[in-house]
Amino acid sequence: MYHELDTYNLVAKLGNLKTFVHLLKAINFKESATCCGTENGLKVTVEDAKCVQASAYIPVQVFQVFTLKEDVIFRINLNVLVECLCMFWTNINCQGSSVSLQLFYKGTGHPVTILIEEDGVIVDCSLKTQDPDELLDFHLDSENVLNKIVVQTELLKDILSDLDPTSDLIEILLSPSPPYFRISTAGLGGICHIELPHDGDLIDNFQCTSTATSSYKLAHIKPAMKALSYANKVSLRTDTCGLLCFQYMVKTDEAHTCYIEYYISPVIDPDE
Repeated sequence: MYHELDTYNLVAKLGNLKTFVHLLKAINFKESATCCGTENGLKVTVEDAKCVQASAYIPVQVFQVFTLKEDVIFRINLNVLVECLCMFWTNINCQGSSVSLQLFYKGTGHPVTILIEEDGVIVDCSLKTQDPDELLDFHLDSENVLNKIVVQTELLKDILSDLDPTSDLIEILLSPSPPYFRISTAGLGGICHIELPHDGDLIDNFQCTSTATSSYKLAHIKPAMKALSYANKVSLRTDTCGLLCFQYMVKTDEAHTCYIEYYISPVIDPDE
């Protein structure tokens, strides 16, 4: 069926699906995703209300095969893709898993075909594609980065998961002087301030040039918390406009590094 591989713009193969599934699940908070294939690898991006943008980066080194005739971009139903892969989740998560994936895409108007193989048994999935919507150009220029910290994910995992769910907003303060790093919420349980150390064993880097406080919708922060379960480290950066970026580093079993990025726009006070 796939002998004429030269008719496809993109042919990719993964021998280990665990990290790939983790990456997709970490950004699966909306139905549709935009996929971009370049010579650097595969990027899958999800947006919500033009306020949140999440991307999973799978570099070309992670793939056993990555053949690309030209850059490709298409939109797919991420829910369906994750469901297809999770049919094999028990086996994928087992030691010595032999579940592999092959992906084929001819180009605009064609479906994405995915072959999932386990011990000679092949499941063939065909996913319709659509023309992608234009994505917002979220990025932090180095000259605009105001504050940056790199922490072990275990430091944030418990704190963020215990935030007051009745709070609409979460306030993040970063400063070169005390309290350094503070997370605040205000809900039915009252006002809560959580101060994190700036020089503990779980802090890998703490670079704050000036005191800055920004508020974000808790509903926008919650999807970004999914990646904490899969990542080793997370970098938090803010710029002069309050744009917040979580960048997660995810290690594969083969010691390759993949990344997840979440960009979250601040809530602007109309009185300011």
